[in-house]
Amino acid sequence: MLNLEYILIGKLPETERDILLENLKTEREYGWNVLEWDSAKEHIQEGALAEKTILVSGDAKELSEAQWIGMAALCYLMPGDGRMQREENAGEMEVTPPADMYAEGMEEIDGVFLQRVYERHHHIPWTILETPRCVVKEFSMEYLDALFELYAGKGMTDYMEPLYPYEEEREYQQAYIEQMYRFYGYGMWIVCDRSTGKLIGRAGVEHREELGGELELGYAIGVPWQRQGYATEVCNAILTYVKEELMLPSVCCLIEEGNVVSEHLARKLGFYYCETVQIDGKQMKKYKVAFY
Repeated sequence: MLNLEYILIGKLPETERDILLENLKTEREYGWNVLEWDSAKEHIQEGALAEKTILVSGDAKELSEAQWIGMAALCYLMPGDGRMQREENAGEMEVTPPADMYAEGMEEIDGVFLQRVYERHHHIPWTILETPRCVVKEFSMEYLDALFELYAGKGMTDYMEPLYPYEEEREYQQAYIEQMYRFYGYGMWIVCDRSTGKLIGRAGVEHREELGGELELGYAIGVPWQRQGYATEVCNAILTYVKEELMLPSVCCLIEEGNVVSEHLARKLGFYYCETVQIDGKQMKKYKVAFY
């Protein structure tokens, strides 16, 4: 089983190195070893330890070497630092060092952040948050059949789009995992029962073209779990996550006229009515909640 065990520190500006090391002071409690790249790289390369390691560096050579041996990597990009290389007959072009994710400062980089970079490198779905009864996490293909079972419930697609045919949905979800999650770090997630692990719904936030790119909250709870407070529990937690972790200013939701249950939930969550718009021939009520 893949687990992060080693955090290697490569070339960084002294101030950024000090900040990172301060942030990682408590990480040894989790069994992670924080080591210097120069002193540890040969030991890591000798065995299968590269798969258990992440490198934090601002040096393109170190990052390339780490990625070549299968190691996860976070690249420090100095703000305004243009990394240029000269190509014959092409002048100069900017080059971004190879890495799984990039940061322009170490203030927010701690063990939790590095764990997520590590998981992204190894295609491990992120666990986004937990509530008393649920776990909200990124979709993975092992849940595809359960997703079809969820959407087959009576009335599930009365006010939302159904899934594509099986093979088309499989391709869509695979592309969503690789593109949406990797690019934004958020999207539509799955909701699982905390005690059984069973898929019971979906919920998350996405940018909606019809909202001018504003963020939209969406959710769907399976029929056996409806009217038990799951939607309120999960959506409240997601709104807190958007505010405190993503630090985004607001969230909207679009509710088709007649969907009184979702309107009631929106108001309960603190959304206020803005306007009614027509989208794809349907009358949709726009609600919004602002954090800042």
